[in-house]
Amino acid sequence: MGKITLDLVRKCAEHNEGELSTLEEISLHQRDIEKIEHLHRWCPRLRILLLQGNLISKIENVHRLRDLEYLNLALNNIEEIEGLEKCESLTKIDFTANFITHLTSLTSLQDLPYLKELYLVGNPCTSYRGYRSWVICVLPGLDELDGSAITRSERLRALQELTQSDSTVRVDQQIAIEKRAREKEKYAQDAEMKRKTEEAVEMSDEEWWNSSSEHTPESRLALHRELQERRKKEETSPKKKKVLPIKLFTSDGRPLNVNTAKLEFNIKEEEENNCFVLEVHTYKYLDPSLISCDVEPWYVRVTVKGKILQLVLFEEVKPGQAVAKRSSITGHLVVTMPKLLPSRMAYGKSPKIISLEKDEAKEKTTLVQKEANKDGSERESNYLEIGDINRSTDYTTIVPDSDKEGQQRATRPPPHSQFKRKADEVTERPNSPGFIDDENVPPLE
Repeated sequence: MGKITLDLVRKCAEHNEGELSTLEEISLHQRDIEKIEHLHRWCPRLRILLLQGNLISKIENVHRLRDLEYLNLALNNIEEIEGLEKCESLTKIDFTANFITHLTSLTSLQDLPYLKELYLVGNPCTSYRGYRSWVICVLPGLDELDGSAITRSERLRALQELTQSDSTVRVDQQIAIEKRAREKEKYAQDAEMKRKTEEAVEMSDEEWWNSSSEHTPESRLALHRELQERRKKEETSPKKKKVLPIKLFTSDGRPLNVNTAKLEFNIKEEEENNCFVLEVHTYKYLDPSLISCDVEPWYVRVTVKGKILQLVLFEEVKPGQAVAKRSSITGHLVVTMPKLLPSRMAYGKSPKIISLEKDEAKEKTTLVQKEANKDGSERESNYLEIGDINRSTDYTTIVPDSDKEGQQRATRPPPHSQFKRKADEVTERPNSPGFIDDENVPPLE
């Protein structure tokens, strides 16, 4: 049950530095409050009181707030207007979306001289025949009713229809009161039956949310309490986390980077040793039986206590030659994975010499590549066999005809030199017939 406590009031009075005796405005909306109490003693100078969205069924302990000007009790369980006779400073009251059936209880507001605005929208009483005319006549000082301004002509018409509206309002009110009594009786019976069925079979959350209920103060209060109980059960019961499936590969089979183990790791590429080295920061005293390592050509997977660390490799490796070790000092797991292809650094470090060797015992030619090792010695490796090795033909002198022509073209002088030579040899041609040598025309350069 929600109550108005001192801590709650002080928290809502932060805009006044927590000072309650001089507090003029407080908002206690949607606090599950079921009873108004203590405010007349803690905050005697309140001018604005906001209590909308609670479970208040009766207006009480407000009559001592003599300075109160605005009272908001929308979205509560109020059925009858009472307890506001001595709040002489009230200018605006909001009873929107309550359960007010006793419309005649509005006569208790006749002694409020400054009351100008009243809201009753969403209450059963607004469906009474002659409702608006009757309220205008009972509270002649109102300027607005349900957000609509009251005109002079409307007042005159309401006074003329007062007798009729008064009778219809009382008849409809009596019908609503009888209906309300039947709803209370039915609710009591349904609550007893529901309690017995719930003892036998407990409703699931989905069934409870999908079940229907009557729109009454009792059902609204019961719904709220049932919701509170379910929340308490969820808080006390161990939380069941939804375990999402771990996705290790894409739909087309490509591996993904996954670290459900939340372990720190370092992976580096050693060009000199032509391998990848992965260091996983496993716990020092972790039992080795709880660790497993799987190296595949394009990824490596380490499982620690059922949690997976999977990393995609940049190049293909040799799984059969991979080595996994644990450090005796730190306990870290170190996985060394040799690459499938030779290192790029192996080419270009040492000079390559290609020669042809002659061997009389064999009738084939072998192309041999000699590479200088670090110690200065030469290492031979066979690359190609193309025929008789006894021949001592110098294949490096063989040049295609097209290349010979290119060499000849390369020895020729560039075209621009020919043009220059020809330009020097050109002689001046004779003038054409009818040519006039005009001295005023400058010569061509």
